Amino acid sequence: MLGSWLVQFALIWWLTQTTGSATVLATATMVGILPQILIGPLAGTLVDRWNRRTVMIVADGLIALTTLGLVVLNLFGAMQVWTVYFVMGLRAIGGGFHDPAWQASISLMVPEEHLARIAGVNRTLHGVMHIASPGLGALLMALLPLSSVLAVDILTAAVAIAILYRVSIPQPSRSYDHT
Repeated sequence: MLGSWLVQFALIWWLTQTTGSATVLATATMVGILPQILIGPLAGTLVDRWNRRTVMIVADGLIALTTLGLVVLNLFGAMQVWTVYFVMGLRAIGGGFHDPAWQASISLMVPEEHLARIAGVNRTLHGVMHIASPGLGALLMALLPLSSVLAVDILTAAVAIAILYRVSIPQPSRSYDHT
């Protein structure tokens, strides 16, 4: 998640620097958030029916592949505002599925007596990552070319996918009320 949020900030920063437009800044922010909000209720329902580990792997893979597409476009000097918007929208959709799968998985993996504590730790880590990612993104943007900053997301997604392949995430029991 840190890699994705860091790159999200870097993309918005790149768009703002490239265009100098407050409208582009606002649009990029909306494109990076709105799809996740709009698909949230549907994604949550689907995640409850699907294998959560698979959902997270596919979502991380989608996000990494779209970011890789931007790396290629950037290396060839073909990255444009609309392509960044498009990729940010796809990344937001991936996040819209990843986040509920992650949150639902925690409740299945942690013993009930530790749920409140783990939920607090998760919220704290979430907040720290939200605070740290813009600063880290800005630092990396100052030190590295954009394609290298984008590669952070690909690398962190690869690590997340590798970990997910090794972790067993239980599926909730299915009970259907036919009354």
